[in-house]
This record gives sequence, structure tokens and C-alpha cells, in this order.
Amino acid sequence: MGSGKSSILMGFLLAWMLSSLLSPLAEAADRVVVIPMGSGGKPLQNIVTVAKSKGQFTDPVAAMNSITDASFTNPYLLYIGPGQYTLTTALAMKPFVNVTGSGEQVTWLIGNISSDAADETSAIVKGANNAALSNLSVSNTGGGEYSIGIFTTGLDLTARLENVSVYAKGGIANVGVMNLNYSSPMMTGLNIAVEGTGTQVNVGIYNIIHSSPPILGVKILVWGGQTAYGIVNNSFSVPLIEGSNIYAWDSSAFNVGILNAESNEVKIKRSTISGTSIGLSNGGGSINTRVSQSTLINGASGSGYTCIATDNNLGQQYTINCSLL
Repeated sequence: MGSGKSSILMGFLLAWMLSSLLSPLAEAADRVVVIPMGSGGKPLQNIVTVAKSKGQFTDPVAAMNSITDASFTNPYLLYIGPGQYTLTTALAMKPFVNVTGSGEQVTWLIGNISSDAADETSAIVKGANNAALSNLSVSNTGGGEYSIGIFTTGLDLTARLENVSVYAKGGIANVGVMNLNYSSPMMTGLNIAVEGTGTQVNVGIYNIIHSSPPILGVKILVWGGQTAYGIVNNSFSVPLIEGSNIYAWDSSAFNVGILNAESNEVKIKRSTISGTSIGLSNGGGSINTRVSQSTLINGASGSGYTCIATDNNLGQQYTINCSLL
């Protein structure tokens, strides 16, 4: 890549990241997390605090491990104060324990956790049912086979990821959020950036084996490496994607906004999907991908599409089968 193109790329990237990751500052009054600590110096019951100083813990993993009696009738809040917290193993969430930071700009869970397995041994956070992760940033710089920001498996809609920024790089395969094996957490307001170099494969959200999360108001940017995919839906994973912006670009070989492989009836509404190779691709038995009121940049490959009120961002409308007029 020439120096001019590199400068343009970095300028766009920085502008996008700043806009996505710092935009909550404009709504600070709505997004500041205030945790009352109680009167007389006594903490409120079932609130566990993590802080660089004067918290109950300085390590989020140790704080989570200290909670042993959470239940439907005895829920907990794990509050993580401002700062960067370096993790060497995944923060494994527990049912009925909500985890919240002080905001995406000020609370960071970081690490270079990586292994040859696509599971929590390569992730910064592992999700849980009946639990929410919110108001913080997750960054994994990997170094081995896999680098995953957030990993979930077998979760239902009681699991929630809300207002979280995710960054992944450094592995042979880099994934922002991986949902595996009938895992469908509610995902709202996420900002996901995945970066690769060389022969790396990069995916913003990877849904595999009947994993069909609602993906609502999510921003994804994936770039670099050999291949870049905004979202991959594999093995009968059929998420609802609504109000989201998904971009995959600048890899050396192939860039796809959304790839559906053996996924029936993926629904995309009021979203922008862009890949510099192809915007939307159906393959491996995919049928009946439905796109409505959306912008699809660089078209669709394969078959089995329905497009309604969808354009290519250049004033051209797609037909019902997602071909340009």
C-alpha cells in the first residue's frame, strides 16, 4: 500500500473509531454510570467493586470469582471503575451477575489472550445467561491461533451485550464476537473493530451452529489481512440484523459485508452492508435472505434473496431478487 493510500486509510479509520467510540461523550448525562456505595462507609449489598484503588478488588477476574451465591433471588452487580485492566484469562461471567464499566472510553479490559481453540481460552470475556455486559471496552491483541474479544456458547436472550466496544487483532483468526452452538445473546449498541495483517482471517461477528442473536444498532468495521468479513452466519445461524452499519474492506484477497453459509432466512432491516469485494454473499445452501429498507454496497452474490426498498448508495434500487434495475 502506498503512503498516500495508507494515510487516507488511517485518517478514515481514526475518524471512524473516534466517532464510534467517543460518540457517547455527547450524551454523557445519559451514559455516566453512578454506583451508590451506601452510607456510613458501608457498601450496598451485592455490589462488588473493581477499581485501580479503593475498590474491593483491583482484578475483574478475582472479583467475579469471589461471587459464589448469585441467583434469581440474589442477583449481583459487578462494577468496574475507570482504568485499563490487563487480563491473562477470560472474565467468565456468571448467571445473575451484571457487569458494568464506567463508560466505553474509560473502562478497558485488555489482554493478549490466545490459544489454538476458538473458545474462552482465546477471549477477553465469556458471556453467561441471565447476565449483561455493558458500558466498557474489550481489546484482545492475541498473538496465537485465535484472538477473540467476546466468546459466547449456548446462551439465550437473557444474555445481553449492551453499549460495549470490542477490538481484536494479532491472531491468525481475529473475531470481535463469536457466538457458538445455539448461542443467541441480545446484542445492542456495540462498536466492533477487527484488524488483520498478512494472511489473517478477520470477522466482526461470527455466528456458528444455530446461533441467531438479535444484532441491533451495531457498528462493525473489519479490515486488513487476507480476508475480511463483517458478519458470518454459518451452520443454520439466522440472526436478525437491524439498524446496523457493517463494513469489510482493504484485505488482500476478499472482503464481504455479510456471508451466509447454510443459513436460512437471515433478516436484515434498515442497515448498511458494504464489502469492497461483495456486500452480501449466500453460499453453501443459504436460501431466503431478506433485506429491507437498507443500503447494499457492491451487490449480492449467490441466490436466494428478497430485497425490498433497498438501494446501492448510488441512487439505484435493487429488484425483488437483489439485482440492480
